[in-house]
Amino acid sequence: MEPLQGRKLTQYEIADAWARITIKRWRRKMHQLKVGQTDQLYYSFLKEVVGAANGDLIKIDFAFKYYGKFTDMGVGRGRKMADVGPSRTSRKLRGRMLGGGRKPKKWYSPTFFAEVGRLREILAEHYAQLGAITIVENIGDNSITR
Repeated sequence: MEPLQGRKLTQYEIADAWARITIKRWRRKMHQLKVGQTDQLYYSFLKEVVGAANGDLIKIDFAFKYYGKFTDMGVGRGRKMADVGPSRTSRKLRGRMLGGGRKPKKWYSPTFFAEVGRLREILAEHYAQLGAITIVENIGDNSITR
C-alpha cells in the first residue's frame, strides 16, 4: 500500500483498504471454485471498519450470506460435518455413506487467514516506518540533551 499523495495513512485507512482487497480475493476464489449457482453470496459481502476518534483501528467486521460458510466446509442439505473428511472415509468403508456428494470449496478460510497474515505484515511495516520517522525527527530536534 502506498500513501495517498505523499500522506501517511492512518491505521483505519489501511484496514479499510485491506478489507476491500480481502473481499475482492474472496470473490476471485469463489469464481475459481465455482461457488454458488446464483450471485447472491457473491454480492452479499459487507465490511465495516470501526475506528477510534484518532484513526486507530478497533475492529473489522465482515458480513455475508450465512450459507457461504457451509459451502466452504462442504456441508448442508443433509450433509453433516461428520460425513466430511476422515469420518466420511470410515463410513464409506463400513458401507454407511450418507448425504450427497458435496465437497468442501475452500473459498473463505484459507483466503481469510492468508489475508490476516498480510494485514499483520502491512501494519508491522507501517509502524516500523512511523518509528523510524519519529526517531529521525527527534534526532534533529534541539531539545534532546546529550
